[in-house]
Amino acid sequence: MNSVCFPDYDHSILGIPNSVLNHYGVQTEYATLPLIDEALQTNPKNVVVWILDGFGWDLFQKILPPKAFLKYHIKDKISSVFPPTTTAATTTYYSGLPPAVHGWIGWSPYFPEYNKSIELFTGKDNYTSENTGVNTFQKLPYTHIFDKIRAAAPSVSCHEVFPKKIRTDGVDTFEEQCQKILKYTQCTGQQFILAYWPDPDHTCHYEGTYDKSVQKLVRHMNHEIHKLYRKLKDTLVIISADHGHVPVESVFYIDTCPEITECLRIPLNLDDRVSAIFLKEGKESAFLKAFDTYLKSDFTLIKRDEVFSQNLFGIGPLNPRIKDFIGDYLLVATGTRILRQRVGNTVSGPEFKSAHAGLTRREMIVPLILFKK
Repeated sequence: MNSVCFPDYDHSILGIPNSVLNHYGVQTEYATLPLIDEALQTNPKNVVVWILDGFGWDLFQKILPPKAFLKYHIKDKISSVFPPTTTAATTTYYSGLPPAVHGWIGWSPYFPEYNKSIELFTGKDNYTSENTGVNTFQKLPYTHIFDKIRAAAPSVSCHEVFPKKIRTDGVDTFEEQCQKILKYTQCTGQQFILAYWPDPDHTCHYEGTYDKSVQKLVRHMNHEIHKLYRKLKDTLVIISADHGHVPVESVFYIDTCPEITECLRIPLNLDDRVSAIFLKEGKESAFLKAFDTYLKSDFTLIKRDEVFSQNLFGIGPLNPRIKDFIGDYLLVATGTRILRQRVGNTVSGPEFKSAHAGLTRREMIVPLILFKK
């Protein structure tokens, strides 16, 4: 169930934006997905890429009934990127680049120039939640796929359909998202629509991976998408996810284990189930011993040089910030525990009931759903 699973960048979510870019005449450097390429050969007037956050293959298979609309239109299962988490994966959708290139490799990497772990989406200190004033989009810039499409195919209109908490012109409900997608498909000319919805990820985190509330939510989303399908015309819809989820069986506060924390130069950082380990000088042997004693059953260590030699973040010109972010090791979850650290009166994150960003199949594998109307 928790078998280790590495990303397959030749058959991954990276292929989704690259298939779209290729369709609109943008020269791409990464593998496309043949199933999407074939569907795009019919040259639909509208193309929709829809990211359902946390909607992994495991969740998809276990929660939806056999005759569900989305199950009927499942075409494949594909890999996420590493780490399988929202910042890394959605930025791959938005840029058409692997994390190695775009650099958004976790929720809150450590920025040495500020001596802080900073949330990339918000610019807040990961521990205190205070605004750091750091513009992370300037620190880690990339060209959005909309800009690439507009440059190559100016006649194509590009639209985002995001929740209001992310975009001020966004939508409040999933039903509204479906309605707005429909509205854009009815515009004159070619339309490319990029949609993102924060569930089932949000509900999984707080209620549990397979909780009844998650089941109800996913089935409702399936129902609303089916309703939308009946109204669409000349539209290809591509639905996938950024990552899956794994149930959290326990939270280990490493501040209760001085054998570990006394070795660390920097507190836990990066994401729920992956942290860059920055060691104090002369503490490597002590840390490795503590790892074997307390963490080895549910985590793996990957040396800094192996992270790069194994192309864990994908292939391409390495974003220079990643070398700052990695530390001496990556500590990656392969079991059902997550780590937290208390520093003074602050803590590295909430005690989620379900999490992601590790190297298990449930986190890494997501569905590829296609339908055309």
